[in-house]
Amino acid sequence: MLANLAPVETPAFDTHDFVKRLAGAGMPEPQAEILAGEYAHLVNERLATKSDLEAMGALAKRDLDAMEAATKREFKAMDVATKREFKTMEAATRREFKAMQAATKRDLEALEARLNHKIEALEARLNHKIEALEARLNHKIEALEVRLKNELDKQKVANKRDLEALENRLIIKLGALFFFGIAALATLITIL
Repeated sequence: MLANLAPVETPAFDTHDFVKRLAGAGMPEPQAEILAGEYAHLVNERLATKSDLEAMGALAKRDLDAMEAATKREFKAMDVATKREFKTMEAATRREFKAMQAATKRDLEALEARLNHKIEALEARLNHKIEALEARLNHKIEALEVRLKNELDKQKVANKRDLEALENRLIIKLGALFFFGIAALATLITIL
């Protein structure tokens, strides 16, 4: 990062004044000159100026702004992907539900057709004995209704179990997406 900084001149270190002060304090002049030269070297080569620090701050801000923009782009892409996946899952769920609904309707229609056929056959064969056999016919119809109700109840239980399994799969997928979102957020917080 510092390699990108433009060279900035540092304030000159007044070696002559420094030598005079050291000599005035009793230090031999050759030793004071060596010490002044080393101090000048340290000041000019090692200390950062206010301009250096401002330039470093500007570079750091630019880097942080770039990282923030990249993170926002990544989150936006993740959001778009998540919405797309939700729409896909919703469409698949709707298709599965419609297919189950259609299958249930077909089963009910077939069952109804079988029941109607049996009732018509019974009416044709037993027309002359309607009064005597009416009780038995009613009993058979009730038994068929109970079976139909049981079959419907079983189908409802199976449909409910299938929907719960589908819901569980969706919850697991949502949990995974949430976990990755939290992990990304934690990574971002760690970076910042």
